[in-house]
Amino acid sequence: MKVSLDTSIVVEIERRDEGIIAIIEELMKKHEIFISAVVSSEIFTGTYLRDDYEKATQKAKGLFSKFETIPLNTEIAEIIGQINAFLIADGSVIEYQDVAIAATFSYKRGDYLLTKNKKHFIRIPELRDKVLTPDEADRIIY
Repeated sequence: MKVSLDTSIVVEIERRDEGIIAIIEELMKKHEIFISAVVSSEIFTGTYLRDDYEKATQKAKGLFSKFETIPLNTEIAEIIGQINAFLIADGSVIEYQDVAIAATFSYKRGDYLLTKNKKHFIRIPELRDKVLTPDEADRIIY
């Protein structure tokens, strides 16, 4: 299966959350793990705000090397437009970064999206049954 990680999960890995790290290690044994380039950009924003930005940026690059990173392209941009249009018409707009992560997930034909912000992603009908929190990840680990 293909499992995408949201920024909220990558942040917890960077913070050395042992529970999240254990989940990701188990998922990596059986599943393809990927992230959107948008996740990388959000993490890099945080690293460049730090006093030790050089060290933090190198650490982030090392972490990203463990996952496939999907770059934005015209096809993903079109999916972003479709999702944004739906959310605007529905009156349930979410942050652009989350829309781009969702669009990357759709483009890659992901099976599950792991996030701590489930309430954002379930507003997108295509993702409703595919969004898992860390507490729900055991459904795909075993």
